[in-house]
Amino acid sequence: MRDRNVISWAVVSLVGFLVINFLMGLSFVKIPGTTGGDFGKSTLIAVILYAIPIILAALDWKPSFYLMGLVIVIYSLGVIGMIINMVTLSHATLVIRAVMILFGAGLLVANCYWLVLALRLRKAERDARDRRRFGN
Repeated sequence: MRDRNVISWAVVSLVGFLVINFLMGLSFVKIPGTTGGDFGKSTLIAVILYAIPIILAALDWKPSFYLMGLVIVIYSLGVIGMIINMVTLSHATLVIRAVMILFGAGLLVANCYWLVLALRLRKAERDARDRRRFGN
């Protein structure tokens, strides 16, 4: 059951990143020097990078959560970059910038929650392994 929660929140992280990625390519965001042409490539890469550890986790390969954590950290850095771009580079209206920043901050909170779930899962597995090992 706990594995499902961690996997579910990884999917939430992927969907959130894809939404932000899509919105960043739209013209009303107004970041100079960006085009929406890279949306397909970055979407494909994100789906592949998220899918590999999710599939491995569904197959009950426990180290996959470390790989998933690495992927989530990398894409969290991308969200932080988006927030910085919205603050410093965007010529969009204040409302659009605020919505994008709030959505990015919400995604960062969801990614931090994923980390908490993954750490709890790791602790529970370590405790179960220790009980088997030491006979408690």
